[in-house]
Amino acid sequence: MSAHEWQAPGPHDKRSPCPVLNALANHGYLPRSGENISKGQLSKGLKEGLNISSVLATILTYFSFFRIDKLFAKTLNLDDLNQHNKIEHDVSLTRKDFYFGDNHTIDPELIDLLLNQNIDGKMNQESFSKIHWIRFNHSKEFNPTFSYTIERKLESAGESILILRIIGANTNHEIDVEKLEVLLKHERFPDGWRKADKMVGAWAIISGIRSILNRFDQLEKEQNKQKAT
Repeated sequence: MSAHEWQAPGPHDKRSPCPVLNALANHGYLPRSGENISKGQLSKGLKEGLNISSVLATILTYFSFFRIDKLFAKTLNLDDLNQHNKIEHDVSLTRKDFYFGDNHTIDPELIDLLLNQNIDGKMNQESFSKIHWIRFNHSKEFNPTFSYTIERKLESAGESILILRIIGANTNHEIDVEKLEVLLKHERFPDGWRKADKMVGAWAIISGIRSILNRFDQLEKEQNKQKAT
């Protein structure tokens, strides 16, 4: 097996609520066990597997350690990220809310709901904006412990933009629906996909987050306007 050939995790391997991190482990850019990952290993895996800048990799690495209260720890396990309202949060696009009992296992029905927002077979910013709003409304209505602060909103926006700007880096920030299905359901980089030709930097992610947050707000205003009529 080549160093970065996909391999499904074993029964004792640790995985996170993040499909891209899990794919990096499944392809050997991170330790396949998902255990005892140092800041250096996480940063290196992000850079080598995705071609993101050192600055962006460092931000994502330290954010991950900080959010699970391990900033000064030497290592983390990927399943440490499953702690509710740390990295994992309600309104996930691929996992159920914590209230419903399993916030860390892939939910194929939720992924199908996401993929149904495709536009002519492509997933783009509008697709992710709409599914975010669908998930938000569902959680607000059916989850009595629903928690969605400005932090959670920023994280949701960031997760969508990271997928679009990194996985869709070579395709004008759009992703074929079939390729995204492979990534999200199997946590495998799809055949024919390659990491960004041009290194993805922090500013591209920041500007993307601002853009999708504006669209989130527009959708909220449109819904409130419809309710008022």
